[in-house]
Amino acid sequence: MFWDNAMREAQQAREHGDRATAERACARGLLYVQAQVTKVLYAYADALDRQSSGAGVTVRSRVEKLAQARDQQAAERKSATTYLGFDPAAELKAYADLLSSLKRNTDALLVESLSAAYTYSQEANLRRATLQRQGKDPFGEC
Repeated sequence: MFWDNAMREAQQAREHGDRATAERACARGLLYVQAQVTKVLYAYADALDRQSSGAGVTVRSRVEKLAQARDQQAAERKSATTYLGFDPAAELKAYADLLSSLKRNTDALLVESLSAAYTYSQEANLRRATLQRQGKDPFGEC
């Protein structure tokens, strides 16, 4: 809901020419997705550990790499492309599959939605970077 509300607010603000409000909504939504992806992937690692000992180690190390890249970008106050060596959206989908197999369908749907939001957020970051390279202002675009 938080993601949907932020993206809807950004869209409405852009439609009304209020790029400042759109930018704030975009930032809220994108930062929320980043935080949730990290949190949910740690939960996935824990679930894998409960399923078979040690299986969560790989996922946990990947999440730590993702969190480190996010923290570095925040410290530098810039958006950048970082090669992670894995696809967080695919990891989320794998977790959703695990939840489905455990008959936790509602949780699986939430994780699938987060995967889609993560993919969208990455595409938004790419659009923003492309606009900047073209000399256009990406303010309020997400």
